[in-house]
Amino acid sequence: MSNEPTHRSSGRNPIRGALDGRALGRFDKRAILAQIGVGLAAGWLASWLVGGSGLIRYVITGVAGSFVGGALLDWLGINLGIRNPLLAKIATATIGATVVVIAARIIA
Repeated sequence: MSNEPTHRSSGRNPIRGALDGRALGRFDKRAILAQIGVGLAAGWLASWLVGGSGLIRYVITGVAGSFVGGALLDWLGINLGIRNPLLAKIATATIGATVVVIAARIIA
């Protein structure tokens, strides 16, 4: 007997994913909520600077901006000098969200 599947496919392999319940349970839910809160604040500030609206859009641009801002400031070697960690995260995410919004407008 061979190890090949008994059914015939059309050449496409279905993509299957499984969620590990224990891995999901280990996520720090407060950290995720804090990141969403930082993203919301940063997205709102970025939209105030460059225009835009919408709660979902604020969160998406803010969370994406936190990654972009962190990478950009690290790459440029810029330290904002803000001692409060929450305000530093919001400022970094706002810078990144502003870059994300401007880049999206240039592309669109």
